[in-house]
Amino acid sequence: MSRVAIVGSGMMGSNLALDLARLGHDVTVFEKGPEYPYPHLPVFLAETKYHYDDPRWGIGHDLRRYAMTGQYARDLSDEAVMHVGGAGTRWTGLTMRMRPHDLHTRTAFGYGEDWPLEYAELEPWYCEAEARMGVSGTDDDNPWAPPRSKPYPLPPFELTWDDRRLAGKLERGGIHIHTTPQARASRDYDGRPACQNFDACDVCPIGARYSPTVHLQRAVATGHCTLHCGVSVRRIVTDASGRARGLVARANGESHDVEHDADLVVVAAASFESARLLLLSRDARHPDGLGNHAGHVGKHLVFHHIWSGHMHYREKLWPGRLGPWTGQSEQFCNPPGRGRYGGLKIEFPSSPSPEHMDVAAGASSLEESMAAFEVSRRCRRVAMHAESVPGEGKFVRLGAGEDRFGDPRLEIHYDLDDFDHRTYEYSADVFKRFAAASEAEFSQYREFVDFGTFAHFMGTCRMSAKPADGVVDPYGQVHGVPGLYVVGLSNFVGSGGALNPTLTGLALSLRSVGRMHEELRG
Repeated sequence: MSRVAIVGSGMMGSNLALDLARLGHDVTVFEKGPEYPYPHLPVFLAETKYHYDDPRWGIGHDLRRYAMTGQYARDLSDEAVMHVGGAGTRWTGLTMRMRPHDLHTRTAFGYGEDWPLEYAELEPWYCEAEARMGVSGTDDDNPWAPPRSKPYPLPPFELTWDDRRLAGKLERGGIHIHTTPQARASRDYDGRPACQNFDACDVCPIGARYSPTVHLQRAVATGHCTLHCGVSVRRIVTDASGRARGLVARANGESHDVEHDADLVVVAAASFESARLLLLSRDARHPDGLGNHAGHVGKHLVFHHIWSGHMHYREKLWPGRLGPWTGQSEQFCNPPGRGRYGGLKIEFPSSPSPEHMDVAAGASSLEESMAAFEVSRRCRRVAMHAESVPGEGKFVRLGAGEDRFGDPRLEIHYDLDDFDHRTYEYSADVFKRFAAASEAEFSQYREFVDFGTFAHFMGTCRMSAKPADGVVDPYGQVHGVPGLYVVGLSNFVGSGGALNPTLTGLALSLRSVGRMHEELRG
């Protein structure tokens, strides 16, 4: 029986563990963070009912702290979710496909780099990823949707009352709003209950929104998968021929390392930690780290830039009364000026502005709280989910400071360039169009440097057809290191357009299983 070691128990690692275990391989999953209950009801009750951040589900400060340099001011340390299931336990569940031209921006628009694969190669795996997660959706109301060979597994969540009311006004102004595909069960699906449509919960208490933990549990139930929690993988080791032969790990509370032998090592630790592990894995054959012979590990980092704003209306819209995020628009993903600036996906969900809700929650009097709450009933938020491109000022590397084991912390350096400035200006113009078309009385948009990322961290282990141009091949095999794969959003060649990346990351990972199985069989 072949032995597989997987680093990371998130979206990619859990699904790979299930598929490889079902194929009969002996799989061991290493997770730096602690166990995390599934279904996530205990976490939901602690956070929502009691407003309690339970330390059992957290990780030591030194094991998740990054050094931030460059022009991006926010600390991304807290966006790195480190527990069983990873960020897939807390995501919004939005599952868009990339468009065919998003894979070939150099050829189509003269910027970025082309991916070393075609949309047609990825399309069947999009279908598999949608089936795996139980995506609810339709393309019937989205004229910009890419081709698909199978329908969505489940019917869509409808637009809310306030979505529809504003959508009519926007349509007359030349802007189209449509429903949102999401990994949230609109009906009972694969042992998971249907969403009860109470809210867009941070933590789903019943398992209606897909969490990778459900498939990790099934992997363990095969008898071919073992999960180790609270264990940090410190480096990958290779044999005399240069092939990966295992890894060195340490339980977070212990003082000694343990070496784990494996016939195949898969790094599925998201963009930051995957790059860090490759850089830490230096040896005589790879003095700059595994896969880094051409200097690409940690480079080509890119975020989605989420510039948000809010709009006030004369009438009460009562946003956020029920259900998950709905209204979106892919109308501006491929604008006429793409190349001079990036595309935008518009998120126009039925939810009040967080600024007003924060005021209501922190008010010093009931009157002040009710006044802020009243404003929120007439307000809708909008987010411009913007494409960006890699550049010389966007990278991660080993930096100053050490964790408890003496290993260097990761430095995240992120500077903004002219392309980002032009994309912001375009997004601000589209925001004004939304405000005017929807007849907003007042609107406010954030400044250029004040953007979120929704934890969409891409690049650092870029795929490429040639070893000189990247870190892994189109299946995630690390160039020059047999037996070692890196999977997930770290493989992206640029931002992949303006659309949410998780579905693409899972499709790429599922596509790699067959190649891994062939390699293990010899």
